[in-house]
Amino acid sequence: MTRLMRARWSGVALVALLAVAGTVSAATQLLGAEAPDFVLKSLSGKNLRLSEYRGEVVMLTFWAAWCGDCRAQLAELGAMRERYQDAGVELLAVSLDQNVRAASEATAEVSYPVLHDVGGDVGRLYDVTKMPVMVLIDRGGVVREVFEGFRRGNEEQYLERVQALLRE
Repeated sequence: MTRLMRARWSGVALVALLAVAGTVSAATQLLGAEAPDFVLKSLSGKNLRLSEYRGEVVMLTFWAAWCGDCRAQLAELGAMRERYQDAGVELLAVSLDQNVRAASEATAEVSYPVLHDVGGDVGRLYDVTKMPVMVLIDRGGVVREVFEGFRRGNEEQYLERVQALLRE
């Protein structure tokens, strides 16, 4: 391969790498960093701050009532939270719905905190561009995993990661 061809291929590879890098969400870029703190009002009316959950493994999920995959994910995460709550696992479900009523109706039967991101500020802070997004935060407040989207079978991945964090 000539130098000119190598240079062209290097340029093509760099452009492709930059294009891919441009599509990585900020949530993914937070891996290994401290999770950005925020305060949101829960649907029960209480203000909750993410940093108040230090010492627990936090499953922070961004969802909307109109998103079928989001609701399926919430059901799985809710069951996991019930199973591991006594071991120090918490689920914070951040609704990105414009209408608080839709979020309330979709989560009427849940026992975990549901937060409403009225203006979408926290969603932007975590650069949520598709839903659902689940950010797994360790006991020290560090982002350890980011899961974008949901498919049946993801539950095993979630469970494996949560159990690993509980062992640390």
